[in-house]
Amino acid sequence: MDIWILVALIAIFAGLVKGISGFGSSLVAIPLLTLLFGTEFVKDSVVVMITFNLVLNSLLLIENKGFHPDSLKRVWIIPLFGAIFTVVGIIIFVNVPDAVITYTAGGLILLAIANKGFRLKMRLPETPWVKAIIGTLSGMGNGIASIDGPPVVFYLTSIQAEKTYFKNVLASHFLVTGFIAVVLHVIWGSYNVDLILIIAVMLVFTVVGLLIGNKISRNMNQAVFDKIVLVILFALAISMFYEEIKTIFLMIT
Repeated sequence: MDIWILVALIAIFAGLVKGISGFGSSLVAIPLLTLLFGTEFVKDSVVVMITFNLVLNSLLLIENKGFHPDSLKRVWIIPLFGAIFTVVGIIIFVNVPDAVITYTAGGLILLAIANKGFRLKMRLPETPWVKAIIGTLSGMGNGIASIDGPPVVFYLTSIQAEKTYFKNVLASHFLVTGFIAVVLHVIWGSYNVDLILIIAVMLVFTVVGLLIGNKISRNMNQAVFDKIVLVILFALAISMFYEEIKTIFLMIT
């Protein structure tokens, strides 16, 4: 199958997940892109996701017509610390081996699985310190692996945020941290012609997936979708640690 068809399918799937749940595009796309292009592409895949997530979150804010800036008054500390620690995360990103990025992405995917699969009932207090910690963890995840969703999703779930507020806060937070990340990657010269072409193709097809996902989210049984995504995420997390798992298996056999 032509590689660009596979890139388009990955993009549609990432947009579909994003449109239905409000997050998760990087969780599915980074492992799939790494499988497609090889582990040496993992850093480039992070740059790809950071870039088109910026566009996706802009579209989500437009699509969710109920959005109003006042809805962010309760959580403005999260994007503030997210933006600050996105910078820290990117400094780490440009100075560590590809393997560290792979392990970080895999670990964050497992965190997302734990949060989504076990439905942790912990109730976090809505204090500035808690929001600062959540923003810090999210920003570091964004800068290092373009996976900033799990900490914020966990927090919003713990305070029982209603659906529209949940998706608007996520999109706004990701928009802020994504913008900072893209500017820094431009400054550090992370983009090249091949990467820009991949981003362009993925943008087109991700928007298609996003629009389909938004329509499905209005009618689909969320519990069924959650189970499907959990299975996919688990398989993708395993793929990120494939070489290490194979090594351990060979050692014990």
